[in-house]
Amino acid sequence: MTLLGVSTSALADPDALDRLSHFEPDVVEFYNYPAGSLPAITDFCRRTGVRPALHTPVPYDGPQPLRRFAPTGPEPGDAEEALRLVTETVRCAARLDAVHVVVHFPSPYPPFRPEGFAAARDGFLDSLAGLARTHGVPVLIENLSPNPLLRTPEQYRAALDGRPELGFCLDLGHAHLLGPPHGPVRFARHLGRSIRSMHVYNTTADRYPVHGHELARPEQRPHDGYLDLPAVLPELLARASPAVLVLEHGPRWDEETAARTGAWLRGLLADHDARVGSGTASAHDQDLDRRGRHPWQ
Repeated sequence: MTLLGVSTSALADPDALDRLSHFEPDVVEFYNYPAGSLPAITDFCRRTGVRPALHTPVPYDGPQPLRRFAPTGPEPGDAEEALRLVTETVRCAARLDAVHVVVHFPSPYPPFRPEGFAAARDGFLDSLAGLARTHGVPVLIENLSPNPLLRTPEQYRAALDGRPELGFCLDLGHAHLLGPPHGPVRFARHLGRSIRSMHVYNTTADRYPVHGHELARPEQRPHDGYLDLPAVLPELLARASPAVLVLEHGPRWDEETAARTGAWLRGLLADHDARVGSGTASAHDQDLDRRGRHPWQ
């Protein structure tokens, strides 16, 4: 069963956590919150029965929200600072009994130099795997699109091979913007059960530079350039079986739209659960056997 979540990216006021109840989420993914907000987060989860998930960095006590996270450089000290932030986030997740920790990977900032990249990639991922083992928290790397040294499904599959402690957060928008042939379904075909979470929003190549992450809605059509979520989600769920789908859009929504979107996605999840329950997921089961399971499954 896949749970429905929502990111705090949906809030114009990060302290207005109760607004997220309009989506009726099972999980809330917190991002960029200071240490002083942790008691309010704990109270919110206790009152509502929502499970927390964390997106690096939490806690973050900088004077401004984090604008740069560069685990593979290119500037000196980038990787060390990124690892410090992830370490604090994983420790916080263990205290909160969080569903997972998401980590953007690799660095999206140019210059993208091949020299030394493999060592930087492997060193950071090995450190993440160690954190997952030590703290018992699922650590998921999230796909980005700007870095040509690590952005395709095949490249991410190779990066995760040999690191069973790590999982993958499939950002549907980032994958969709790569365009054919590297869309979300190709990620699911290559990464399979490693995908433990999905970030859900919608966008087009033309709209993204202006509008960013837009709330996914049933009326968005592929002929306008949007991801055809009802068409691709069944295969994504069958191949990946993520623990949670996290709505990760911006703050432009109203209560009625939130309720409608939440109900729509829960309906798509319920349709998948019904098909799996009727024994139609043999291809999914074969994929599980081939790739194996992670320790927390």
